[in-house]
Amino acid sequence: MKVRLVALDLDGVVYRGGVLLPGVSEALREVLARGLDVRYVSNNSTAHRRTVAERLLRMGVPAGEDKVLTSGYATGRWLRARLQAGAPVMVVGEAGLLEELREAGFAVFHAGDAGAPSGLHKPAAVVVGMDRGFCFDTLSAAQQTIREGALFLATNPDATFPTSSGLIPGAGAVVAAVATAAQAEPVLIGKPSSVMAGVLAEESGIAPAETIFVGDRVSTDIVMGHAAGMTTVLVLTGVTQGTDPRISLADFVIRDLTELPGILDELAGSGEKL
Repeated sequence: MKVRLVALDLDGVVYRGGVLLPGVSEALREVLARGLDVRYVSNNSTAHRRTVAERLLRMGVPAGEDKVLTSGYATGRWLRARLQAGAPVMVVGEAGLLEELREAGFAVFHAGDAGAPSGLHKPAAVVVGMDRGFCFDTLSAAQQTIREGALFLATNPDATFPTSSGLIPGAGAVVAAVATAAQAEPVLIGKPSSVMAGVLAEESGIAPAETIFVGDRVSTDIVMGHAAGMTTVLVLTGVTQGTDPRISLADFVIRDLTELPGILDELAGSGEKL
């Protein structure tokens, strides 16, 4: 096969908390030396792409805002194709998500605010992501707005989020609370949704068949990549353990990113460089 793009999840693949994971710097140097494009594809909506790129650069990882794709950015793109510019959008999420949606052209406010800002009509959509300040009042406002007919979007379904001290609740836990209260199912934007795969292909200009996707979560990273026709690599530095029976869905399973160059050689055939 011809490989032109290596796309990687971030949390649990490139870093965990503030710690760079083993083999990352060396693997990415190899990828770039072979003339391949690199993109970072994260379900985490808490930070703007610019902030993520700056964090990667501080860690010594090659990055730019144009190389980072988050579920918050993908959500803004999806809404921009369906709502009028300036439409009011309620958010259950953090500053990065609000900024991405504001840049997409919407009048954005947090569900925890005391009602929509003056002069706004009823929200056209409610977007729910990870929100570490989530509370009952936020839940109640989102519930009411969805039940009144607003679009309901979830940035991602991840029930947990890996940190340097272990797993904490992820966006999926917040989404589940809102979905239960509103008695509605959201439109899913992040992995494993085909929406995320489509945005990656459009942003990079590279077809899924020419893409390797590296992730640590079978239910999102590997399922999305497999469904889109990408070559999938599961790395065991994140949430999925080697004993998980679902790992057979991945084309390759590796301990950490030190093994990624070997996969590139294998795909190129008999040790030849891509």
